[in-house]
Amino acid sequence: MDIKFEFWAEFDLFSENNKKRIINGFISDDSLPIPWSHITDLSTRQHILAQLLSIDDKCAGKTKCKDYVKGKNGFQKWYYAGDLQNPRGDFQMFLCKRLRWMGDILNLANSHETVSPSLPDLSIFPKGSWAIQVNFTLKKPYISKDDVDFYIIDNPVKKEWVFKVPYVAPSQWKGALRSTMIRELVSKLENGKIDEDEFVTERLQLYRLFGNEKDGTASFLNRVLALHRVGPVPEDGTENEEWQEKFREEILKIEKEFDREPREKEYLVGNIEGYQGSLHFYPTFFDRIGLEVINPHDRNTGAGKKPIYFECVPAGTPGVFTLLYVPPVNTDENTARADLKAVAKGVQAML
Repeated sequence: MDIKFEFWAEFDLFSENNKKRIINGFISDDSLPIPWSHITDLSTRQHILAQLLSIDDKCAGKTKCKDYVKGKNGFQKWYYAGDLQNPRGDFQMFLCKRLRWMGDILNLANSHETVSPSLPDLSIFPKGSWAIQVNFTLKKPYISKDDVDFYIIDNPVKKEWVFKVPYVAPSQWKGALRSTMIRELVSKLENGKIDEDEFVTERLQLYRLFGNEKDGTASFLNRVLALHRVGPVPEDGTENEEWQEKFREEILKIEKEFDREPREKEYLVGNIEGYQGSLHFYPTFFDRIGLEVINPHDRNTGAGKKPIYFECVPAGTPGVFTLLYVPPVNTDENTARADLKAVAKGVQAML
């Protein structure tokens, strides 16, 4: 008896003669030969179809199998059931059940048409802690990038590692909210709504909320404040070199000034360089997947070359945004209230 202990060796789509039959069987849940009939989990079927990327076999006329599986008889049928305006195919039913199953296992809360982490019990956290939870519905498709390298579509939406449902990771929410609040801060300075001292105070508040300034954030904010101090680039080219020197000196000065602030506020202690911040984000889970298509056109003929598919979470899908605020020790009530007000405005602007 031929016994195989490796998944890809057992389910070898590359060596399968009738690939179209396997694809149609996976999508339409038709009768499948052994061993393919053993694969009943739709996310596993989806994963297996990635093998088609290395295959040039044709499944319908001149259409290669790897393109056939993305078309009207493949993922479009799986996701949309023939109606591209209404994602209600078999795969959506699978995701809906999978999300509820995940919710039962992880003891998540039911929230309208989805599940989400429950609001934490604030009594076990330090004084001044608070939480925000917002139910929302997507107005446009949500596109993200998954971590997997082996997938039939070049641009898969990000999925939870174990249960394979689309989701927004906590780090994504943190980055999105931080970016939104930084843009709001810079806009207020540029439009004269706040002065330099208020800019520094609000920047320090962002540091307290989100932790260390990463990915060039510190450099960007230093340059914004330096530009505010020295003024715009002079139109007279002869003065440009002097302005550049003054601008660089101001950046270095601001960098030294702000480096002292977190230590004076005791956000950074001793030789410890890292600071996590007071905000803690929860994941958001979805139960639908859709497809977006970009079709580059030939400049000479005007005909589409080759569609580029993006997985997405379709517009109209509900979700729940949740975050927890746990302030540093000895934070006064006014500071906690000011942080709540700032974060609430930021969440509103982000969503």
